[in-house]
Amino acid sequence: MKILVEVLNRQRKIKLSSKRVAKVARQIIRYLYQSKEFSKFQFEKNQILRISIVLIGKERMKEINFKYRGKKYVTDVLSFSYLEDINISKELYLGEILINPEKAKIQAREYGVSLWQEITRLLGHGILHLLGYDHEVSETHARKMGKLEQKILSNLKP
Repeated sequence: MKILVEVLNRQRKIKLSSKRVAKVARQIIRYLYQSKEFSKFQFEKNQILRISIVLIGKERMKEINFKYRGKKYVTDVLSFSYLEDINISKELYLGEILINPEKAKIQAREYGVSLWQEITRLLGHGILHLLGYDHEVSETHARKMGKLEQKILSNLKP
């Protein structure tokens, strides 16, 4: 499986390495693939898996959160899955993840973790959303997604 990760940095407040963001995203996808989280998809071993990650500022994140979710506040991560449009081809586009590094930095301080640990958590969270997980459906879904996020964090080195 080849994993292509495109990272666009559309913010200037927090310095982050796009290469490192892409590397962590690939590690998460590989971990989820090996742990059979992709088994519900007819994904072939030689298929190319593509994902986009966009780092954006708080004002833009607030606008997008309102436009697509009707929520008038800055959030840390948003995911837009394109798996509904699956066609069995050489390439599978999972979707797009938007991350707000300013919010991630604040949360990292609150949680007592490094910025990279929080970015890793947000990437894992976003990728799980792309795969169909939704913590807002029920407590059961939230617990399942939370446990999987913890497994991702404990199995990766951010």
